[in-house]
Amino acid sequence: MDRTYSGSHERSIDGKWRVSLPPEFRHGADADDRCVLGRVPGSPCLGLWRQQSFDAAYRRLQQEVRTRGNGQNLLRWFSGNGYPVRPDAQGRIVVPEPLREVLAVDPGGGETGVFVAGVGERIELWNADVWLSSVGGAGAYTDETGLGPWSESSWL
Repeated sequence: MDRTYSGSHERSIDGKWRVSLPPEFRHGADADDRCVLGRVPGSPCLGLWRQQSFDAAYRRLQQEVRTRGNGQNLLRWFSGNGYPVRPDAQGRIVVPEPLREVLAVDPGGGETGVFVAGVGERIELWNADVWLSSVGGAGAYTDETGLGPWSESSWL
């Protein structure tokens, strides 16, 4: 069974485009594990999948394309924007150059903040400002879902 990730952490990208994964996320994504870093369809962030999880996501997308009879370009886009990475001994991954524009940061002048969030079977890397404006407040969830404001035990 794949690992489920949850929680969010503010991290930094150094001048070599390395991001240190939070210790809670390193189990199952360490130096001995193959991972894939890529774009997340429909989201302004990067996703980090264990190889098994990426393969499973690809197969689900492939099945959806077969069922619908269209979407082959989305399948190409998803696999074409996935890059193998391996965390180093300190749990850092390097963001490949083709993916750097997604984070819209400039670590050349020092370290730059990003959010690293657990989202089920993947870990997401977000530009800190985009995270805060898109995901940061509970209002985003209730507005999007139509569930209304949360009160204790109202919908959990």
